[in-house]
Amino acid sequence: MKIKQFFQMNTIKKRLYLIYVGLLFIPIILVGYYISVEIRSNQIDTKIEEIEQNTIRTTNDLIRTFELIIRVSDWIYQDERLAQIVGTQFQNIYDVVQTYETYSQFSDYIKYYPEIDYLRFYTDNPTLLSSVGFHPVTPAITSTAWYQDTIEKRGQIVWRMIEDPITREKNLNLTRSVFRNNQFIGVVTIAVSTDEINQMLANSGNSTFLTLDNNLIFNYTSPESPEEVSDYYRLLALEGDRIDLNHANSEEESIQGTGNQLTFTVQPVPLNKSLISHFEIVGTVPTISITREANRVLVTGYLIIGFVFLISLLILTRFIQHFNRRVLLLKESMTKVSHGDFDIPNNLTGNDEITDIYQELRTTMGSLQTLLEEGYQYEIDQKNWQLVKKDAEFKLLASQINPHFLYNTLEMIRMKALKNKDPEVAETVKILSKLMRKALERDREEMTLNEDLAFIEMYLQIQKLRLGERLTYRIHIQTTKEYMILPLLIQPIIENAFIHGVEKVSGPVRVSLEVLVLDRDIAIVIRDNGRGISAEKLADLHALLKNEKEAKRIGISNVQQRIQHYYGVNYGLTISSEEGKGTEVTILLPQKINEKGEQ
Repeated sequence: MKIKQFFQMNTIKKRLYLIYVGLLFIPIILVGYYISVEIRSNQIDTKIEEIEQNTIRTTNDLIRTFELIIRVSDWIYQDERLAQIVGTQFQNIYDVVQTYETYSQFSDYIKYYPEIDYLRFYTDNPTLLSSVGFHPVTPAITSTAWYQDTIEKRGQIVWRMIEDPITREKNLNLTRSVFRNNQFIGVVTIAVSTDEINQMLANSGNSTFLTLDNNLIFNYTSPESPEEVSDYYRLLALEGDRIDLNHANSEEESIQGTGNQLTFTVQPVPLNKSLISHFEIVGTVPTISITREANRVLVTGYLIIGFVFLISLLILTRFIQHFNRRVLLLKESMTKVSHGDFDIPNNLTGNDEITDIYQELRTTMGSLQTLLEEGYQYEIDQKNWQLVKKDAEFKLLASQINPHFLYNTLEMIRMKALKNKDPEVAETVKILSKLMRKALERDREEMTLNEDLAFIEMYLQIQKLRLGERLTYRIHIQTTKEYMILPLLIQPIIENAFIHGVEKVSGPVRVSLEVLVLDRDIAIVIRDNGRGISAEKLADLHALLKNEKEAKRIGISNVQQRIQHYYGVNYGLTISSEEGKGTEVTILLPQKINEKGEQ
């Protein structure tokens, strides 16, 4: 039971420890492990990339050197003077010496290109002498496999490791048979400088070696021994399926991999016109040298995580002890208050939310009596409010008597006019009565456009009765749909058209109202041929509509403010006018269709 009770999360202290372990310690361990593994992996990837870049740089240096050797072989292959010398049967040694003195190409190649160690042109002409570049072929040379194979390749470039018959040292040679007019004239071998190749491999900064057709021909190793590198490469070349290769898509792509002993990259050396022989550069570094630094980072990371965890645990323990003591005191005080015992300490140590809660608890105790008094006062206020409401309803009922009295009076006047046979006055009173009734009934937030237009038409009828045949008006609607608009938007504009425009001119006047249906909006256009507006006053009106000027015309300002407050700043009034010709006001509103059944 004690063990079960210990593991029950029934106290804040236990829950804080659980939160610490669940939300801090475990995530720190996981994140730390992830970051350490990522750092280790990045270090390995960086080192592999460094090896690859060094190998690519060495490859480019070798390509430049080998391309130079190929270019020299092309010059020799195309040298007409050389073909002429080889094809000449000399009568005496003097003629041979004179010819050699006038032909200096071989010596120039060796002189100006340090990449060339030596150059040999073997030809089957017994009248020639051995000199710089020229070497009459001997039976020992013709019997060699490389010489016979070079002739069979018929001008194709083949790279070989050949033992020089003079120095008895093996050198990397470009071998190529030379033909003129489809007739064999000799074999050229150009030895690449061994020192140049070794220097390129040494400049790579890694253990690097050069292979020709999967055979090791040059190597630079540091600190590994040549035997280790050679053995590992043979394992790579002959049993590559045992090694974890990152990619090996084609012969033109590099191969990267990591084995137990070495991390390596294999870079092909592509050469133009060299289709038979294949070079590869292999850069290596001991895998242990990469993982050693990565492991050091891992150990350092774990030590930092452990130190942070220990410090945070000590701080958390001290905080929990202090926090738990104060929470228990708060709990005890609240228990007393809940049972009606208000004898609790005046203060609680600390300066945080728990202290604030404790002070609020004491304030609550002091406010209980006030709260009760306020409850009683609230009930009294509610009773008074009901009386005020009843009085307002009574006054509203009384105010409704006056409009009815006014309607009845107007109806009585109309009947008197009919009795006195004055139909014009009777019609005027009738329209005025309807107009006032419509105006008093406009207590809704929105109304249909047709209802508002019916009100406008009654207003125009009264103006027609007043102005007679001098006034013509027209109301045109493009649609039969019921649109909802705010009330009293159109009437102030129509009224302004009469007050400031129509009544200021003599002669016939026209007022038109047209409802245009746009893409998503409706436009209500009011036009008149009245006096118009001067340019200065029109500028003032535009500033007024943009709220750039204090409103003096209450009607227009009120309409503009109501539209923009209800529909948004994209809607409102647009006024255009020309003095002496009339005014056009456009009210732009959004389409709000009154669907069937909508109230």
